Amino acid sequence: MSALSGVQALDPLAVAPAAAPLVAALAVLLLDAVVPPRPGRDERRGLRPVYDVVALAGLLAAGAAVVALAADGADRHTACVPGSGLELTACSFVDSPLTLALQAVTIGAAVVCLLLTLDGPGARARVPHHVLLLCAVAGAAALAGGRDLATLVVAFETATLPAVGLVALRRDPQGAQAAVTFLLTALTSLGLLLLGSALLLMATGSAHLERIATALGEPGLSPRVKAVAVLGVLLAVAGIAFKLSVVPFHLWTPDTYAGAPLAVAAFLSTVSKAAGAAAIVVLLTIGVLPLAGSWAPVVGVLAVVTVTVGNLVALRERVAVRLLAWSTVAQAGWVILPLAGAGPAGPGQAQSSASAAVGYLAAYAAATLAVFAVVVVLARHHPAGEEHTLEAYRGLARREPVAAAVLAFGLACLAGLPPGIVGLVAKVIAVRPVVDAGAWPVALIAAANVALGLVYYLRWAALLVTPSRTVVPTWRVRTAEGVALGAAAAACVALSVWPQAVAGLVPGLPR
Repeated sequence: MSALSGVQALDPLAVAPAAAPLVAALAVLLLDAVVPPRPGRDERRGLRPVYDVVALAGLLAAGAAVVALAADGADRHTACVPGSGLELTACSFVDSPLTLALQAVTIGAAVVCLLLTLDGPGARARVPHHVLLLCAVAGAAALAGGRDLATLVVAFETATLPAVGLVALRRDPQGAQAAVTFLLTALTSLGLLLLGSALLLMATGSAHLERIATALGEPGLSPRVKAVAVLGVLLAVAGIAFKLSVVPFHLWTPDTYAGAPLAVAAFLSTVSKAAGAAAIVVLLTIGVLPLAGSWAPVVGVLAVVTVTVGNLVALRERVAVRLLAWSTVAQAGWVILPLAGAGPAGPGQAQSSASAAVGYLAAYAAATLAVFAVVVVLARHHPAGEEHTLEAYRGLARREPVAAAVLAFGLACLAGLPPGIVGLVAKVIAVRPVVDAGAWPVALIAAANVALGLVYYLRWAALLVTPSRTVVPTWRVRTAEGVALGAAAAACVALSVWPQAVAGLVPGLPR
């Protein structure tokens, strides 16, 4: 008992953003097990709205917890262990501004993705879809607050493996291939992350990020110990890079996106990417910041190579979802780009880099959801068996002006063009830490890639006002899809009207 007397009791509010989706997933499972099915062809049709309400309530409860924690204003530490001697008290879960910003992006994107699913083909598999989605969101929310290696690894896999199941909900050969590809990628990612975490644990003697940072910052750190720690960091970053689709760990992305249900592809583009961004930002800017001189140049190279490869391949794509997949690759490079300038000026520069990365993530998620919302709605009216190419959007502005406006605005945000001011602001903020660190080659290559992105985003937008050669049936936007479309568009507009929110998304030092 004495050994446990210094352990802090679990703070229910602190873990609520991660716990609420899990409670909702359990409720959906219990409801499905307890309520007897109705006889007939579709035994569960009457329960579908109930499943939807429970899942949506779980996500909204998680969002309410984030708002309550933000209003409280104080950092919350839970699952802590006391230090012995000169050791600091270390906590496994911390709710800080960094945590809450990442959780807000994750939960907001998950709500829109859930709404996009309710009226689509995945609506027939309510229970597995909702349970898998809620578990993945819980893992992503836990990643944002995790402050030890064990929590990060478990949360990382909790955010990843259910997403594999979501891809497999498309029950045809293409869906099966996409799911197997994603599963193999996830296993490789886990292996690298585990190996990197083990090396960090061996080098520092601790699994808590605060203690790891303290050990790595010791003046008399042995070169051999530092070499082991650096290798551990690089392997862990490689494991996380698979989830972010960072080149050269990106090859699974186009096939998986093309084989997944479209709403699930939107989930992978936003919620899954937010989870990967949370893992890499927390690990690099909190746990291994003293080694920034070693990992920052590597991250910078990965970032510019990722942006360049993603943009170059996207230039050749004509299938909408594959173009978005390669766009996601390019945008992942922009998300990690600020981390290339994290180290030289100390903790203050690390805060600037973390803020820029999370700010860019928020702008990217809002714009991507706006584009995907239109793609999901149009796909319902596309002939079965045909590829969903960009030609399907020709003349959309005349047929469906509202949807075309949302799509054009989302593409403008991704490209960084007016009126999507938030995209331009986010790119400037992402490059600034790199410039402040003096990494001019990285900054210049990133700036040159802005022009490459303009080409395929503008090409898609131009088709919206080009006269169509064929007669296309009128759309019927369903309620849930309309709400998702409006929410994504409202987020883009709000961030463009008030782009300062992106710049100041994470006040204070990352903790």
